[in-house]
Amino acid sequence: MHDNIKNKESKNKVTIRLKEKVVSVRVTTMEYLALKKRARDAGTSLSRFARSALLSAKVVQRISKDDADTLRKLSGEANNLNQLARSANKDGFTSVAKEVIGLRSIIIGIINRLSDDWKNYEKSRF
Repeated sequence: MHDNIKNKESKNKVTIRLKEKVVSVRVTTMEYLALKKRARDAGTSLSRFARSALLSAKVVQRISKDDADTLRKLSGEANNLNQLARSANKDGFTSVAKEVIGLRSIIIGIINRLSDDWKNYEKSRF
């Protein structure tokens, strides 16, 4: 049976489904060679490998505007924490302890505003 024809039998009737749609993607030479190798290692054609990968892939949505804003706020608080650390090194921790405790609450609140996709993302995308 050809790869682009699939027969399905039901009560003396044969239905033929042709793979008639094409999905194009541009890749670098290195990406292409890596894909060819992975397909060869899997013992299948590049077309079948790509189809399988596309259909079973987990897609993580792009960062939302809300999450981007929250990450910017988190970065700002990291800057505040850095300033408090400098002050603590100069004047002692007791001089900034109250501010550090307050900042901790702010940072936890900001992190909790992030979507679950970003809080639970295992690998850095950057």
